[in-house]
Amino acid sequence: MTNKLVGVLAIQGDFQAHLRVLERLGVSAQEVRNPIDLNGVTHLIIPGGESTTIRKVAQANGLWSMLKGFKGPVMGTCMGSILMARKILSPDSDGWGMIDMTIRRNAYGRQISSFTALGKLSFSDKAFEMIFIRAPKITSFNEKLESVAWLNDEVTGVRSGNKLALTFHPELSGNNALHKYFLELS
Repeated sequence: MTNKLVGVLAIQGDFQAHLRVLERLGVSAQEVRNPIDLNGVTHLIIPGGESTTIRKVAQANGLWSMLKGFKGPVMGTCMGSILMARKILSPDSDGWGMIDMTIRRNAYGRQISSFTALGKLSFSDKAFEMIFIRAPKITSFNEKLESVAWLNDEVTGVRSGNKLALTFHPELSGNNALHKYFLELS
């Protein structure tokens, strides 16, 4: 995992939890708040948070289009997966189109309806703790995408090339498997 520099969008949301995971893995990482912070970044994490807040701040400081056009590996968790989608529901809007999927904001309800459950990953036989906080739900996706995470029969994570979208918070699980998987993308 050498020669990688992971940028973690740090405008708002749970970016510090991702930074702690990367530190445990011995990976160089830095906060991304402005366009200059993307210099040298090879991998990008878009964490959970509030998508309208992120949009306003990132558009105001010129970061929005750079995030949308980032060519390296990107992992979006919860809110990050919303931004990566082609189509966003509730309210309806367009996402960045990094992943050919439609996603519904807050699909499981309000904050009080947040929950933790054991799901599965495509690359592991072990159960994975999935934490859903005001989580989105993937309502449809291109059949050519690779499903990488499930809760029961529901797809909770998809991959398109070097882009990985997860509707839950792996950084809060204590299990580094998905971050390791992401770091192997090129």
